Amino acid sequence: CSYDVLRNCIGMLSQFCVYHRDFMFFEIIHSLIYVLDQQKNVFEQSTVLSMENPRRDKARQISIVTVKAINQAICQTACSKKHTVGRMRLIETILDISRLAFNMFQQSPHESESVEFCGLLLETWSTLWNITDEQAGNCDKFVLNGGLELYHETYLVCSQVRTDDRQVAVAITTLIRNMLGLMGNIAEVRHIRPRLLQDEIIQSFYLLRNYDKQYENECDIIEIRYSAAGILSHICSDGPEQWSTSVYRSVNLSYDQVLAGIEEAVDTWSIDSKRSINYKSFNPILHILRVQCPFPCKLWAVWALTNLCQCKPERFVPMLRRDGGVELLNNLNENPACPANIRKLCSLTLVKAYDPNIGSDIEE
Repeated sequence: CSYDVLRNCIGMLSQFCVYHRDFMFFEIIHSLIYVLDQQKNVFEQSTVLSMENPRRDKARQISIVTVKAINQAICQTACSKKHTVGRMRLIETILDISRLAFNMFQQSPHESESVEFCGLLLETWSTLWNITDEQAGNCDKFVLNGGLELYHETYLVCSQVRTDDRQVAVAITTLIRNMLGLMGNIAEVRHIRPRLLQDEIIQSFYLLRNYDKQYENECDIIEIRYSAAGILSHICSDGPEQWSTSVYRSVNLSYDQVLAGIEEAVDTWSIDSKRSINYKSFNPILHILRVQCPFPCKLWAVWALTNLCQCKPERFVPMLRRDGGVELLNNLNENPACPANIRKLCSLTLVKAYDPNIGSDIEE
């Protein structure tokens, strides 16, 4: 069928709520993976890197619409389905599309064309972020299929982009946010965390904890800083032994340097920062409060809880109570060794937790 018909059909399909029907869900995903495979073939056959390549441009447009439809389906589905979808070659296919889009983004001679392929990268990384959320098996698949290498290559190119084009700057910042969201999912899986102990990757997180661009969307900037410091906090929560005995590449930054960097960054963040992240559970954050680990790691975790409970108390205070966070914060607040900056945040959050005017139902 023609590209226009195919694009319109996929666009309409993404608007329907058919993803809630068990007998339709996997059939739709399988069909969309097939569509992506066809576009992948077009990209691979396309060797002319210029604006005058209509076949490749149509493949890019269809790929964006298709990945958006997949992402919408994943966002609406249960965790058990995410696990099954991960076994349907979806992660491998989206990684392949991401690599091809990255190569074209990197080699495009015009900024306008770079933005177009950056748009496809935004969609692929957003989808990978969602499909790995609380899915250790999908995180494994991402890593085993070269996802960490693709992250590093994409980050290096993004970090070197210098542009006066606001559209390009916005796209780059949003792409980094999406990539770090996914890497945060990886960092929450203990048996995968040692794979992150590579010097180039740790350096990227360390730099991004203080990410600063002259750009209006402060929400994306705080998300980047928050995710980068959170990844480092999860890694450091395993202790210095893991840091020094990693079977992967050695890290030039010392364990203590990274801890100091986490604390330095978190202490500069406004507790009232508006954020777009949407937690379904606080367990990944509370894990850091449950284990024996350095206080800078706990500072990041407590800041996260305080920020969310301050900005959206009706949604997140009931979640804090449900997941056992109140007891953990009380224990930390009563610990005489706990630093003052952490105890201050604990007190702010506990005031919200004990507020009788905040109900027990978690708002969706």
